[in-house]
Amino acid sequence: MSWSYRKSFGSGPFRVNFSKSGISYSLGVKGARVNVGPKGTFVSLSAHGITYRRKLQGPASAGAPEKHRALAPVIDKGHDIASAAIGQLTDTDSMDFVAELTRKAGLIAYVNWLGIPPLLIFIAAMLWTSFGSRTVVRRPARDSISVMVTSYEGVNIRKRADAGSDIVRAAVYDEAFRLTDSTNTKWVGVGFHDSTGYINRRFVRIDHVPLEAVAETQAFLANPYAVYEFLLGILVFTVLIRWLRKLDKERFEMELHYDMDPQFRKVYEQFGVHFARFSGSARIWQYLNAQQTSDYKRNAGAGKLIKRKPLRGVFTNKPPLPYFITNVSTPCIKLNTLEFYFLPERLLIREGNSFAAVFYKNLRITGYTTRFIESEWLPPDAQVIDQTWRYVNKRGGPDRRFNNNRQIPICAYSEYTLTSDTGIYEIISTSKKGAMDDFASFLGQIGNLQARMPTG
Repeated sequence: MSWSYRKSFGSGPFRVNFSKSGISYSLGVKGARVNVGPKGTFVSLSAHGITYRRKLQGPASAGAPEKHRALAPVIDKGHDIASAAIGQLTDTDSMDFVAELTRKAGLIAYVNWLGIPPLLIFIAAMLWTSFGSRTVVRRPARDSISVMVTSYEGVNIRKRADAGSDIVRAAVYDEAFRLTDSTNTKWVGVGFHDSTGYINRRFVRIDHVPLEAVAETQAFLANPYAVYEFLLGILVFTVLIRWLRKLDKERFEMELHYDMDPQFRKVYEQFGVHFARFSGSARIWQYLNAQQTSDYKRNAGAGKLIKRKPLRGVFTNKPPLPYFITNVSTPCIKLNTLEFYFLPERLLIREGNSFAAVFYKNLRITGYTTRFIESEWLPPDAQVIDQTWRYVNKRGGPDRRFNNNRQIPICAYSEYTLTSDTGIYEIISTSKKGAMDDFASFLGQIGNLQARMPTG
């Protein structure tokens, strides 16, 4: 029979808790509490339908937050579209969370240093020491003796060493035969095909051609116990690597568990649906640079030039770290240098092994439809609203001075600008009109809910 109990007493923000697992201490106020007990340290945030819980592996000291630099989403001449340095992007509420993620991302996996490299060295050593090479002679060196016809008129090959013998066949000048018999002083025996005969020595000469030996190098198993040693080594490394992976999992593992009340869960059920609609757009780009141009004639009438790049990836569920465990899906988009992970309560940003995070209440997403002159491949879900020419004249028609002046479609694309007071500034464009509208609206609803939560 299982049993449990819990009792607590305290005064003000400090509280002592007694339970079956031991004694724990907590410090905090309504809506935020830190618990320290025998199972580790947990940070819990709860209010109005969302609970965030994270286990910390060790003590952490919180320094003073950096002063953030805000970037206004204004596109002027020669403007790079990029967020601030990742160290500036985190809002105050996410400092501890980001510090723990960054610490774990900077750890070196034991299996990558103590497991895989030694295994490769072991395999190389076994190959180097277990096999040898030796030279095998396929054909020894010898002299090849041939009989060459020297008579310009040719000569008859007779069946026996006798001028009155039957003629087997006629030989022509410079024809060569193999020597079969040289004991007769007047006649020489020759072989051809599957027959033999004799030619008078006056009409031939005997040549000696030296033939080199034919040899090849073969590999052989020099160590008779190599197979057993190799299998034993593989067994040892299999056990070692599994043990190192277990250690790495304990070091890297980070768990996020979300408890939602019925009201919030009902809203959150649409999270995956909205992101799937966004990821279903045929093309999704990130804007890298925008600049004004007055050379509209050579730019299909465009007044602004956009440098864009397709997203490196869109995933419906991708953890930010190998051993990141959570009970919800984590949609992810990979930008040029950053990776965005959409957690239920905040946007997680990764650049290399550094992380940043911003609660949705501090994130702004504005979207609108724009006319985009598509000079590249036309996405199948694009809405074409007009046509222009690669080179235009003053009236907007085709400039007849240019050859191969083809028509270019003008599409209705959607652009979404993501900004925050901490320095987030990214622009995403979708070929499907309104592809991100529902997802952006959903994140806005979560942000509004967070804004109404009490902080103390």
